[in-house]
Amino acid sequence: MSREGRAGLVSVQGSEVFRDGEWVKHGEFVFYDDGGEEISRGSYKNGLEDGPWTQKYEDGCTGVGSFQDGTQSGPWKTFHRNGSLQDSGSYERGMRTGTWLSFRKDGTKLREAQYKDGVLNGQVTWYAKDGVTVDKNRSGVYVNGRTVPE
Repeated sequence: MSREGRAGLVSVQGSEVFRDGEWVKHGEFVFYDDGGEEISRGSYKNGLEDGPWTQKYEDGCTGVGSFQDGTQSGPWKTFHRNGSLQDSGSYERGMRTGTWLSFRKDGTKLREAQYKDGVLNGQVTWYAKDGVTVDKNRSGVYVNGRTVPE
């Protein structure tokens, strides 16, 4: 089957089952862009993403993680186009939670941030280009996504 998507025409390999009066995705699916390049692969259970997934984003970066009942769940990693780690953290009920680490293309640490229910909550530390020195002008404590004045 083919459908119009974010990158133009997208072709899909997968199957659907008839449940409760409608067709829903069920089983492994692979999505391809209009050039035939794979852009996403994962499984559906009763119409919802479920289990391990890989995705290629519009900027050429890739993501690897899992879904549960249609929402991102558990550890996720994204990678720069050169293959180096870009972000690493966990999702709970589709929202970022706990510690998330971000890295530059050269592998140096960019940021370490604490999330709760999908928003910044706790210490957020930005690093200079050396990946070690703390950028004190950008770092701080966040509560519900906003910086707390010192």
